[in-house]
Amino acid sequence: MPDRGFQLAPAQLDHADLKQELLLLNQLLGETRVRFRHGKTQFASARKLIDIDAEIRNALARPLSTELQLDVRRLMARLRALDPH
Repeated sequence: MPDRGFQLAPAQLDHADLKQELLLLNQLLGETRVRFRHGKTQFASARKLIDIDAEIRNALARPLSTELQLDVRRLMARLRALDPH
């Protein structure tokens, strides 16, 4: 189900901003993986982390678009909720 909290008009897509958000998402995922391996993220969250990890890897492979930007923001929010460091 799409998250209606993040909405952009198509003309608002800024490739530089989206690339920065993708880098931040990838960095956040890496930090979360490290914390999980060191036991700092709840083990009960493992399945959710695996699911989000796969979704993020798929997002990183997609072409830049407004839809991708919305997905990146949604994924970042989910990842932060899973591991609020």
